Amino acid sequence: MQVFTSAFVLGICIAAFVIINIKGFKDRKVVSSTAIAQVIGFNSASAIDFLDNAAAEKILSELKVQNDILNAVILDKNGKAFASYTKPGSDPTYKFSVPEMNQNKSLFTSQHLFVYSEIKKDNETIGYVCIRFELTELSRIKMDVLSLGVILLLLGIGLAFLIAMIIKKYISKPILNLIDITQKIKETADYKIRMTVEGKDEISVLASGFNDMLENIEKRDNEVAKSKGQLDEQNTLLQSVIQNMGDGLVVSDENGKFIIWNPASEKIIGIGLLDIPEEKWADTYGVYWPDTKIRMNTNDLPLVKAIHGEDVDDMELFIQNYRKTEGNFVIMSARPLKDSTGKITGAVAVFHDITERKNSENLIKKLNEELEKKVTERTAQLAEAIETLQTSEEKYREIVENTSDVVHTTDYKGNVTYINPACEKLTGYTQKELTGTNISDLVAPEWRERVNEFYLNQFKHKIDETLFAFPIITKSRTQKWVEQTVKQLREGNRITGHKSIMRDITDRKTAEQKLKESEGQLQTIFNEAPDALIVINEEGNIIRWNPKAEKIFGWSLAEVLGKPMTDLIIPEQHRESLAKEFKTFVLTGKSPIINKTIQITGLNKNGLEFDIEFTASPARILGSYIFIAFIKDISESKKMENQKIEADRLVRQNELKLKLILENIGEGIIVTDTQKRIVLSNHMAEEIIGIKQDSEIPTTLDWSAEYELYYPDEKTIFPAQNLPLDKALRGESTDDVEIIIANPETNTKKRVLISGRPIVDENNYVIAAVANIKDITSYKQLEVALEESEKKYRKLIGFKSDEK
Repeated sequence: MQVFTSAFVLGICIAAFVIINIKGFKDRKVVSSTAIAQVIGFNSASAIDFLDNAAAEKILSELKVQNDILNAVILDKNGKAFASYTKPGSDPTYKFSVPEMNQNKSLFTSQHLFVYSEIKKDNETIGYVCIRFELTELSRIKMDVLSLGVILLLLGIGLAFLIAMIIKKYISKPILNLIDITQKIKETADYKIRMTVEGKDEISVLASGFNDMLENIEKRDNEVAKSKGQLDEQNTLLQSVIQNMGDGLVVSDENGKFIIWNPASEKIIGIGLLDIPEEKWADTYGVYWPDTKIRMNTNDLPLVKAIHGEDVDDMELFIQNYRKTEGNFVIMSARPLKDSTGKITGAVAVFHDITERKNSENLIKKLNEELEKKVTERTAQLAEAIETLQTSEEKYREIVENTSDVVHTTDYKGNVTYINPACEKLTGYTQKELTGTNISDLVAPEWRERVNEFYLNQFKHKIDETLFAFPIITKSRTQKWVEQTVKQLREGNRITGHKSIMRDITDRKTAEQKLKESEGQLQTIFNEAPDALIVINEEGNIIRWNPKAEKIFGWSLAEVLGKPMTDLIIPEQHRESLAKEFKTFVLTGKSPIINKTIQITGLNKNGLEFDIEFTASPARILGSYIFIAFIKDISESKKMENQKIEADRLVRQNELKLKLILENIGEGIIVTDTQKRIVLSNHMAEEIIGIKQDSEIPTTLDWSAEYELYYPDEKTIFPAQNLPLDKALRGESTDDVEIIIANPETNTKKRVLISGRPIVDENNYVIAAVANIKDITSYKQLEVALEESEKKYRKLIGFKSDEK
């Protein structure tokens, strides 16, 4: 390698030498040739000016002393040859062209040099000098220099080979030493070994790099402790997410033993985690089918199905037990947990309470049924009355006399001229008592002015028929609400009186009031619902839209009323199928998506798709269907579910990595709880201090009972309460405390570096402590030996001792 490098460098130097010599010759040649041309031009100026060709020829004939000039010519300003010179044996017919103003003054070709110079007089060009030189001398120089270069190259390669053979043994020794160190590290896995660096050559640089690599490995071992801290942080974060989820989360292993049961699960189900066999889950927790009567079999439970490898989506259940006596409805989904090989290792179930939504659906359904029933009854009554009135004029009196409504006539002033017997039931007054009185006397005092104004307006504007509701005061001084239809009686254009039908609407008013209150409550429920509530008609157009829907989808109530729901909030890929299912239900009363919760994607005002939970429930009003859609944004829960699955996988991976790392690092690791009981330790901790973790009986860490502890001077006793692990349990962090551990039984000592860190919970309370222990006994021995060796050699080479 050295010979090749020397030859390559020497070759480059020789090539540079050749190039420099050739360039130097060319530069010198250009300068001298240009000078010759300029002298000829200067001397020929007068000859050209006086057209003296002979003088110009004589001047050019002087060039014969220059053996390398082949041709020379003097051109006038028009480019015609004025005088010329040709070396004997050269081509006398060679012609020069008139040089351009921007042409180079000299030009090298492979065999010739061309030189051009202007002939000027009074700053005006009157002619040109053109000379052609041969380059035989340049070829000779090239051959001489190349020959010398080849000789030097051969000598250099031979010398480099001899030097390489001499220094080869000095290079091989450190390489063999490097191989021995590498093999030793491979066999012992001791990364604290370092290779001695004796110089600054390539092998020394390699040795330094090797030592740096070993140092990096040591740093990696130091970072293992940090890895555990990060793992603990991940576990703490995962636990925080699980504990603060709004949905219930239950995880079991493949044997049906519960592993996780978060607070939301206990709140929804009423009972917390119990160590009970799988077959008793349904009985203990009170799990029923949605009909609330039939208890589920264990094999039908979503979590059990997931343990057996089945995915369960949005199964509706009813929970009722001694804690949840009234019971509640939940929607539950479950998935099997699998390891990297696909083997089922457990199952997870996520669920949330839908009792309020169920109650809202039932309430809306009940109110709609009651309203539909009342409207149907009233419509039937009115239809019957109209049909009866139209049967015959002969039965009119009988109908009037026997109808439950009060039928009366008045003159144009409102005085009663006739009233049927129904008046007594309504007002308490007889026909005789009311005949001749003004009908306004029955009106409640606070309404009298308003009623008079209403009928005065009918009189003034000659409105044929009016309908007005107002309260009256009965004979028993009770208030009733009546609805009165008044039709004007005319003779020509003159109003002679009124014909009126007055009916008791007190019950209806009461019902309306209750309905209004119910509507108010329903509207409150509608507005405050945690999910989006959308009411659509049979055509799929929106007729109700609550604030939560505005928040989720971005459309205001005014923007959506009367528009198709699917066009606004359903992505294009779902619109046709969803609209088809609604039409199918309207025609057949059946559809697989009605009264079922499905998961699809929704579309907001900005055109962004997100995951939603969609439930549509039908209601029938006045012979037509309406649909109430309950929509929940589950994009965050979906995201959290995916994050949870990934977090579970990372936690399991980190746990395996942590175990592998702890058993392969070169430091002792000990973790204790607040009672100083060992909860985790590796084999290096056992090797250094002889204390290990017992898998069955907790081991309490008490160094002072087994060892004598000293400061680095090996004389001063080190207080046990100042040990880094003890300080860590008090919340203090400590880095690299050097301690001497003496074993009185074996009369041996170890010098160790100990670091301690507290482990705190989310409330910043210390719950454990971790200690890192490094055995530096061998390092200290090497340091002492190195110091003694340094003193010895310093003394041998004549340095005075620093000791006094």
